[in-house]
Amino acid sequence: MSAIGLDTILANQTAMDSAAKATSKVESQKDMFLNLLVKQLQYQDPLNPVENTEFTAQLAQFSQLETLTDMKDSMSQLSQLQGTLNNIQAVSFIGKQVNAQGNIINYTGGEAGINLELEGQASTVAITLYNAEGTPVRTINMQDVAKGNVECAWDGKNNNGEDVAPGRYYFGVEATGYDGQLVKTTSYANGTVTGVRYSGGVIYLQVGDKEVALSQVEKISG
Repeated sequence: MSAIGLDTILANQTAMDSAAKATSKVESQKDMFLNLLVKQLQYQDPLNPVENTEFTAQLAQFSQLETLTDMKDSMSQLSQLQGTLNNIQAVSFIGKQVNAQGNIINYTGGEAGINLELEGQASTVAITLYNAEGTPVRTINMQDVAKGNVECAWDGKNNNGEDVAPGRYYFGVEATGYDGQLVKTTSYANGTVTGVRYSGGVIYLQVGDKEVALSQVEKISG
């Protein structure tokens, strides 16, 4: 993969997610340990109390958990800092040429291009566009489509011939070969990065009228 900073960002994102899960588990174990310790003291037999050595060992275990919990705050701050650095690095991709998998169209009006790749020749190809709520709005049918890169244009109209509203749309592709079997397809976006969007901890790149997650980028150049 030829990408400027891409491997670093993806590796950092994976590490941040793992750290968050680990610290959450430590916090849960700390609470559980403390509750068990309190219950043990509350219900112990006064005639047969917990031995000092045993109680000391339990306190030592709790102290270790407390230390790990303190590390949680530091790791959280580090995670926030790394997230900021990732966002800054992602902005540096603006103006770069990318090749990425993706099926999101940010429709702003006019005509929108759809790009896909067929792993075999197809007798029929059906491209279905959905709005942000997942409702189908348009199906484009193609016949006798050759193997390889395929381009088609969506005129921004629904199945009734009416103009759709600007917004985010998704498309799915189903291709059938002459033997009746499905042909594997891959939808992608090729073009210049014009913007960056952050949502739910995921970095998205704006590529013309399309949008792709940073993790879906296969190549960055320029």
